Amino acid sequence: MVVIASGQRVILRDGLLSDADDYIRWMRRGEWMRFDAPWETGGQSMTDQEIRRSFSERFLHGLSVPRKRAIICKKEERALGWVNRYGDKRSPSAWSIGIDICEDDCLNKGFGTEALRLWIDYLFSNSDVHRIGFDTYSFNERMIRTGEKLGFIHEGTDRQIMFWLNEWVDRLHFGLLREDWEKREAK
Repeated sequence: MVVIASGQRVILRDGLLSDADDYIRWMRRGEWMRFDAPWETGGQSMTDQEIRRSFSERFLHGLSVPRKRAIICKKEERALGWVNRYGDKRSPSAWSIGIDICEDDCLNKGFGTEALRLWIDYLFSNSDVHRIGFDTYSFNERMIRTGEKLGFIHEGTDRQIMFWLNEWVDRLHFGLLREDWEKREAK
């Protein structure tokens, strides 16, 4: 097992074959699905075999440095979810990140904030990326709070971009520059 980063309560590690069963379960249910682009069907319409293949492609193959994704685990090795990064060829020095805590009993307990802090530190420390950002929707108050705690700046809003559950929701853009991260690390 390759540990990518370790905090007080969680670690980030490479995916293991044994995580596939958790991943299949996560693709079928969990509160996380209400917040991570819930209008997309995700794995709900896929067979277990297709989900297992997707997990293998995402977490077991193509391990790069810095990693594009990692499994979040409690210190005692219980998998909780994942973090990821992705980019745009037009802006190679800017990455977007995401996080999903897929175990409902681990929500609102600080695991996601710690995991995202570890992920951001890992990405800035192991690359020359200039900017890390994320987008979320106005109904995802947990992600908004987490981003603010970690020093992300609200950079803009696409107002009423999606009609979801009988109301218009905004898409919010957040960013953290390397220089802001370095100032935080120097404290």
